Amino acid sequence: MADSLISALSAATSTTTGGTAVGSTMGKEDFLRLLTTQLRYQDPLAPEDPKDFVAQLAQFSSLEQQINTNNNLESLAAALKDLQNSQTLAQGVNLLGQTVKGSGNTLTVTGGQALGAGYELPQAAAAVTAGIYNSSGTLVRTLDLGAQAAGSRQLIWDGKDSQGRTVADGTYTYKISAKDKNGNSLPVSNYFTGQVEEIYQDSQGIWLLVNGRPVLLSNVVAVTDGS
Repeated sequence: MADSLISALSAATSTTTGGTAVGSTMGKEDFLRLLTTQLRYQDPLAPEDPKDFVAQLAQFSSLEQQINTNNNLESLAAALKDLQNSQTLAQGVNLLGQTVKGSGNTLTVTGGQALGAGYELPQAAAAVTAGIYNSSGTLVRTLDLGAQAAGSRQLIWDGKDSQGRTVADGTYTYKISAKDKNGNSLPVSNYFTGQVEEIYQDSQGIWLLVNGRPVLLSNVVAVTDGS
């Protein structure tokens, strides 16, 4: 019977599915194929030991339960993810029409006016400058903001370049440089402010359209009523 079992194992593991050899990970279909092949090749005069046969059936039952459990867990994980996305999307919907503050160093120019940019100083600064860059990373203006007190400060820019010309509408970035009275650099936190106009979702997450600029909901740190 040992020879017939070896033959059965060899025949089963060499079976192909769609032209591809069965892999090392056994599924329940592979297990059934192995079991039926083993029965087909066993010696009628010396049939498989009933104890071994029952043990194999028990193994199959255990395997099937594990597969079903894994499938159920995958379905549960997908359902929980959908629920979480729905809850997050609902949170975003509640922000429509409100003014939000979030982390980031981008600002939007609309109609020649720069909207909603700011920064925060951890302590008073003796000198603060702001570099304004276009979407290509080219410096278009440097603003000398002078000495600034600690705390949240608004970045005021008239939307003009270093030649006094109004820049094109679009998205720009800024970099704040601050130094204390001893000339040491200070860490600066940048943020944006604006009104939420739209909310949508994609593979990256939940997005808010703030003053025409897409912003991840996770980047919003404060909300004020815009009504």
